[in-house]
Amino acid sequence: MERSVSDASSTDLVASVESFTPSTPAASPLEKFKKALCIVTVEPVLFMYMLATFMQYSVFQDLVYQKTCQSNFNSSVCQNLNNNSYALDVVQEQASHWILGSTAALTIPSIIVANYLGSYSDLYDRKWPLLFPACGMVLASIVYILMSLYDFIPVSMIVLASFLSGIFGGFVSCIMSVMSYISAVSSEESRSLRVAMLEAMTFCGGTVGPFIGGALLGSTGSHAAVFLVIMAFYVLVILYVIFLLFSCHHFQSSLQTCFKQRPNSRRRNLLILIACALITMTVTAGEMDVAYLFTKDDPLNWSYETYSYYFGLKFGVGALSLIALSPVVRRLNFQEAFTCCIGLVSKAAGLVLHGFATTTVMMFCVPFLSMFNTFCLPSIRSLLSKQVEPNELGKLFAFVASIENICTLLGSIVFNVLYPLTRSIFRGFTFELAAALLVIPLILMRWSFYFWRRKKSKKSCAAEKTDPHPHAICYFLLQDLRPKSVFSQSGSRASVETGTIRNVRSSVNDHF
Repeated sequence: MERSVSDASSTDLVASVESFTPSTPAASPLEKFKKALCIVTVEPVLFMYMLATFMQYSVFQDLVYQKTCQSNFNSSVCQNLNNNSYALDVVQEQASHWILGSTAALTIPSIIVANYLGSYSDLYDRKWPLLFPACGMVLASIVYILMSLYDFIPVSMIVLASFLSGIFGGFVSCIMSVMSYISAVSSEESRSLRVAMLEAMTFCGGTVGPFIGGALLGSTGSHAAVFLVIMAFYVLVILYVIFLLFSCHHFQSSLQTCFKQRPNSRRRNLLILIACALITMTVTAGEMDVAYLFTKDDPLNWSYETYSYYFGLKFGVGALSLIALSPVVRRLNFQEAFTCCIGLVSKAAGLVLHGFATTTVMMFCVPFLSMFNTFCLPSIRSLLSKQVEPNELGKLFAFVASIENICTLLGSIVFNVLYPLTRSIFRGFTFELAAALLVIPLILMRWSFYFWRRKKSKKSCAAEKTDPHPHAICYFLLQDLRPKSVFSQSGSRASVETGTIRNVRSSVNDHF
């Protein structure tokens, strides 16, 4: 009877407690969506900027190609350019030189501007530098629209357009500002994933942009219409930064950030990572400069639409692999250096196949062979951000952006000079050279991966020696103080040591 009363009283108590416990309502889909939006910061900025940039990249080269032909030959020759070997050689060579001049006009001014913007973001605010690159690209797009509408405007005006973009920081200042912003607002634990997701926006923009540009040019037949849409995307970037992100001695400082003495060999790590970024960006810039010319030449003879599809597919496969595999890589605790090595091998393999490609099928296999190349730069940037203090991130990425900008110019010079010289001997020489250059960062990253893993194992061993497991303490104590001296010839010494052992064992028992 007592047991039944007790059971009844406990049941009533549980029921009364449950009645006073407030139930937590399940989050609605709208609330989950709002929570997800709170995490999004500068990702749309980079996505829209890169979407417009990659829309412009192919149509810009096509405009240069067309303007170069129009300045040297009549319309009948330009319409049948592949049937005239002399005219094709002239247009290929001069278009390559104009692209080189355009790259120089873009990169040289932006080196200086990127350092000022990086220092400004560290000292004052990380949001204002996000505006400058988009403003410069709006002005450049206006020049491109005028060149498309009026035939009398010479091809040399592309240098002015690139200079306008360069004095506002260029695309490297956009990357610097968004990387500084995301590194400042994220924790070290989540930074690798956030940087990878941010880098994925570049490849998403590179996927969507060429398809949109190709479709627009194919449907309208006008370069001006494409450049007008491109300018609209840059305006959207400006509006997003103003209304959604705002809550309404520089070069030397950047150099000191990278070259000053740091504990735990961090300065050496910085220089190694910067060297890897330098070579990788040089190869990437050079490859993109001559890829269009390579596909326009025999035996491929691609149209602009085919190149747009290839370009979009290449960035789409890379973006998909980066987005889908980044959480897997993080869950498996892969080191950034290891994932960078995988990306470098994949990129080199794609370049080798690119250089030997003679058919459309071989060319469209390149994106799948080089799909892991998108892990290279996110891994390097994530490792760079962990080598400096939070208040130095802007200066660091400004310096890195300047180095990458120099590499863009260097890659453009080397590849645009080598391609016309080696085209008659072996058209794919520049791509094979690019693949060979990637061996250098691969060796550096492999050595860094070995060094960091060895250093980490040494730290873990030192931690185990200074603070081992309590059971290990007892075991070593009992092993070191085992009663071997009990059988000593001196009876007093044996009794003292035996007493010591008893005291140790009793203290160990009290501890547990």
